Amino acid sequence: MINSKKLLTSLSAGICLMSALIAPSTQASVISVSPDTIVSVSADGDESSVGTVNSGPLSSSELIVRERKNTSQESLRIATFFDFDLSYLTASDVNNNAFSAVFSIDFVSTVNTKNAMGVLLGEVESAWTDTAGSLPLYEWADLSTNQTTVVDDVKTATFDTYTLDVTSTIQDWVNGVSDNYGFVLFADSTVYQGAGFDNAALVVNVPAPSTIAIFGLALVGLSLARKAKK
Repeated sequence: MINSKKLLTSLSAGICLMSALIAPSTQASVISVSPDTIVSVSADGDESSVGTVNSGPLSSSELIVRERKNTSQESLRIATFFDFDLSYLTASDVNNNAFSAVFSIDFVSTVNTKNAMGVLLGEVESAWTDTAGSLPLYEWADLSTNQTTVVDDVKTATFDTYTLDVTSTIQDWVNGVSDNYGFVLFADSTVYQGAGFDNAALVVNVPAPSTIAIFGLALVGLSLARKAKK
């Protein structure tokens, strides 16, 4: 018959050892991902547009926001839609108290230095793809939700990296509270101005096993050890 005191001693030693082995590896993982899809569309319909800023033509990895005061030039009014693949995240990841998500983007150029224009980030409310016939509509920019300012005024702002906390948005998408239709970058006013952006990224902090849980595991081991002594 197994001696209960020896069993408790073995269990306590094992649990304490397990907590000691886990503790050194409990560092959070910081993951930075680029947009899965980027589509720039104009206000003249469901078609992809190519915009330019004073740095020249934009590459496929760049995002552009452009406006014209003269509404007859609808093809030059551009908003950029983009999304991120979140398949690597689980509900357990995003519901951890230490989880965080930040949207990061580099502001790199403007159309001119004469007119003031802000740039907003919104959550898209309709499904879209980068396939002709199912591209996002420019009008969806104004219909986007949780609109947040990325750059207050491209006329006076410095070329730099700008960030926004999007933790709650990513949590809602992963938890299925709302659908992940991505983001849209667009202008806050109709004025002859535009801005170019690059290196858009979603930077997430995914916690490793909770240090509180590991601490609790160690306490269980110590408790068993005390019982074994008694």
